[in-house]
Amino acid sequence: MDSLLNDRFSIAGINADGVPFKLDCGVYAKFIYPEAASTLVVYSQNDPRWANKIYAHALTFAKAGCLVCCVTMVISAVYPETILPPEVSDNLKRAGVFVGDMLSRPSRIPDAYSRLSWGGVVHWRTIPADMEFLQREISTYGCAVAEVQWDPRGTSPSTGNQHFVVITQLTADGDAIIADPWDGQKKKLSESRYSLPGWSTARTLTGLRLVRPGEEKD
Repeated sequence: MDSLLNDRFSIAGINADGVPFKLDCGVYAKFIYPEAASTLVVYSQNDPRWANKIYAHALTFAKAGCLVCCVTMVISAVYPETILPPEVSDNLKRAGVFVGDMLSRPSRIPDAYSRLSWGGVVHWRTIPADMEFLQREISTYGCAVAEVQWDPRGTSPSTGNQHFVVITQLTADGDAIIADPWDGQKKKLSESRYSLPGWSTARTLTGLRLVRPGEEKD
């Protein structure tokens, strides 16, 4: 799909300094992929082919490769060839995306994969998720990389209690369908280990990493 989207919307969240913000934003996309969820391949960080491989510095996929696997899933939505997580991590390293163990320079992801774009980080760690923004993100790009707490009874993701999943759909009853790199399965967020009884989707999600299918145009 090759089209231009020029729309405006508001996004609310918490910036890197912990200060709430709300911005009027414009999306200018050279390519948009609302159908990405239908072509997305789900990868598991615990796949025996690469679970014990080091993806950056000293960490293995099984230990902490959830975000790399999420990026790989987004890649699978827009690249016809099969590109597996170890190849993705190697290409991200060459592009300078990693600092030590951490994927600290995500703005360089498009340097490795030009059909992706980077839209920034949104934190909802102390406020409910902005579901209107999330729906627009999925409607526009077909999926969204989301942060959750690995242990929902634990501390904030900022302390390391963190996991990433790919949201492929918001359901009519307010749930979310996620592709979980922990086990390589699609499931309802409400039925996953990342949510507690009575928690809404807005309560469960703690942020987004805007790794988007499509090239942004200024």
